[in-house]
Amino acid sequence: MATEGPAKRSCGTCRERRISCDRTLPVCLQCTRTKRKCKGYDLRLFWPRENDRKRAVVARPPLCGKNHHSAGVYMINVHSWDIEMYHRLNGSLPDNKSQPILWIPMPFNSMSMDNRDKDLFQYFRYVASQALTVFGHEPTNLGNLLIRISLSSDSSSATAVRKAMLALSSLHRYGVQSQAIELKITSLKALASASKDNLGAVELVQHVAAGMLLCSFEIHQSSCTSSQWTFFISGVKEVIHTLCAPSAELQHNRYLAPLTDWVYYHDVLARFMMRHWRGETTAVPLNPSSWNDETCTQMPPAGTYFLQRRIPYLCPTSSMAILHLLSEVCESLIPGPYDSMFDQELEDYKNFLQVLDWRVRSIQVSSPVTELYQLAILVYINRVTNDLLSQSSQIEHHIDRAYSLFSNMPSCERQFPVFIIGCEARTDVQRTIILNLMSRTEKQVSSRSLNHARLLLPAIWVQDDLADGNIGYWEKLTSIISCCSIMPSLV
Repeated sequence: MATEGPAKRSCGTCRERRISCDRTLPVCLQCTRTKRKCKGYDLRLFWPRENDRKRAVVARPPLCGKNHHSAGVYMINVHSWDIEMYHRLNGSLPDNKSQPILWIPMPFNSMSMDNRDKDLFQYFRYVASQALTVFGHEPTNLGNLLIRISLSSDSSSATAVRKAMLALSSLHRYGVQSQAIELKITSLKALASASKDNLGAVELVQHVAAGMLLCSFEIHQSSCTSSQWTFFISGVKEVIHTLCAPSAELQHNRYLAPLTDWVYYHDVLARFMMRHWRGETTAVPLNPSSWNDETCTQMPPAGTYFLQRRIPYLCPTSSMAILHLLSEVCESLIPGPYDSMFDQELEDYKNFLQVLDWRVRSIQVSSPVTELYQLAILVYINRVTNDLLSQSSQIEHHIDRAYSLFSNMPSCERQFPVFIIGCEARTDVQRTIILNLMSRTEKQVSSRSLNHARLLLPAIWVQDDLADGNIGYWEKLTSIISCCSIMPSLV
């Protein structure tokens, strides 16, 4: 039988002892005679020993119990936020790009969550909150406020806020699926349980937050089954009207301004759509026990719909001023023709329209979106009143300006100006601008579904082409919007 030849190198043990090795396989005879463990002939890595003075690098003992950071020495790190801010200050970013936000770490909260909820919670904070439909505030600021409200206690009303937040996060991330529906139902059960207790200021705020999150859940996909969004707005309004006195916490707290403005924005836009969707004669039952298929898509009567006018010092911005005027348009604008009016009545109405038109034009806009709302309201007033103020040339200028803004915007998440100005598209170029804008918007994480706008605008364009301009504006919008199985939302 053939024997193995000697190894090509000394064994590890002999090398460490610095003696000659006989290189016998499989183990060295030197190690066998001296009863030492032979470390073999394989390649081994040697590390410097602590007292090995022949090495240039030796191991040092760990500095146990000492702070590795010397006193007065700090690390200043550069993050993506710093690079984005540098480009913004350097002028290399477009002006319409939103300003980068410095995120303040959320304080530790002892409330326990499972891994699924933690994941959705973080997703809401950094991603899904961008899709909250608020006007005049950063959606992420509203999202952070909702997070603080949800973590303020472990009560049933706070649980309702958390579960509604997680439901919206799940819907935004994965679409319509069982997890999102289960979280929504859990939120509704918690809200019903909390309603049995006496509600203080904190519980009031939590009820409003939960109701608006559930409303956002309904309108996010804009499907034919999303009819309950009007119910949630009605519920929030009932809570505010019943429990919120003029000097109450919700109306006078600057900290809560994003929340109250969020409610007010949806309130005004719902009232606008109600003008054109199947009339305004039937009220929504505010008691959930009386909810049924016949009433699930109805709204409260006009006289009791609006929230109280916001406290002036809470809304000095042009955004809130625009909303106030839009609410006034919804309450007081009378569609033409005006053949049945007496001369003095018609003159008084013209004077009212002139003042309203001047008030809208006098607002100092602070952003392209605010300007689009201003232009859309001016166009709407003119079209509904059949150009009673004889402003055809000015209106055409407003429309051209709006399409210029649309062409240069990366997206427009607020759907009201897109719809009103989109109704004015007469050429293929203008219609392409609108369709391209909606396509760009839907790619953004901050966008909700534009299903209703995509459905309504082509229907209006087709009627414009067929009628060749001989159909009335009010009749056209009302007839087409009323064809929707549920009342559309254009927030």
